[in-house]
Amino acid sequence: MKKIVGLGACVYDTLIRCGRYPKEDTKQRAEEVFVSGGGPVSNALAVMSRLGVRAEYLGALANDAAGEYLLKDLSACGVGTEGVVRAGSRSFTSYILLSAEGKTRTCVFDRGDVPDEPALLGFARIDEASVLHLDGNSLQCALAAARYARERGVLVSLDAGGLYEGIEKLLPYVDILIPSAEFALGITGKGEIPAAMEALQNRYAPKALAVTDGKNGGFYWDGAPRRYAAVQVEAVDTNGAGDTFHGAFLAAYVQGKAVAECCAFAGRVAAYKCARRGLRGLSFSYDEIGRTGEET
Repeated sequence: MKKIVGLGACVYDTLIRCGRYPKEDTKQRAEEVFVSGGGPVSNALAVMSRLGVRAEYLGALANDAAGEYLLKDLSACGVGTEGVVRAGSRSFTSYILLSAEGKTRTCVFDRGDVPDEPALLGFARIDEASVLHLDGNSLQCALAAARYARERGVLVSLDAGGLYEGIEKLLPYVDILIPSAEFALGITGKGEIPAAMEALQNRYAPKALAVTDGKNGGFYWDGAPRRYAAVQVEAVDTNGAGDTFHGAFLAAYVQGKAVAECCAFAGRVAAYKCARRGLRGLSFSYDEIGRTGEET
């Protein structure tokens, strides 16, 4: 079985569902409050595991109750935790408001004090992997891991969702580059996604390049930018949709699927997730994923 190792944000999320986004300096009753593991890489690993890929988290979690929750939650999702170390006293946490009216999510976060120290991690966990998946968080660890993977012929994947300080240092090591439209436009200075893709392809020459653009679908590179469509569903919870796309894309990619097929599959899996609450507790049934969007 193919193995994917992920290193990046593992976040203790408190999600607050409300009818509409509240006005500043007012009070509003929540419709629901629940906690979940989150973070781009850890969510993607949870999705891969549900889709039948051997997934493993490599990183540090804090020595607090949230860190213990995150460790158990990864295991419950079928994600390997042999590469986890415990360091720091305060976990990466976030509070996420989910607006039913606007179909939006608004996040306020605290990175905690988990150290970004490569010496803490056992990079030998990467040796038997097909892909190392990163998200730009824990940048020093990510850079060290990317160099380690490159030296051993392990592909490096990057979920480039945000323009984090220094993230451009990772790009020369990346084989599978899937940025958000915001990232692609921001880092290239281009005004349109196709032009940004051409600039990224010419500058870094990744083996696979796709850009996500939310409900608009996105583009993939096939000698030139090609558009892929989004699967239309009635959105219930869009939080983690991009993470889901990355997990599903890699699950298809390690099975030898072409980039166009990976995008189509990942778009359908992301739509399946958006039509349901949460992410970690979903089954990601191939039968249900295949029917997603048929009723709309």
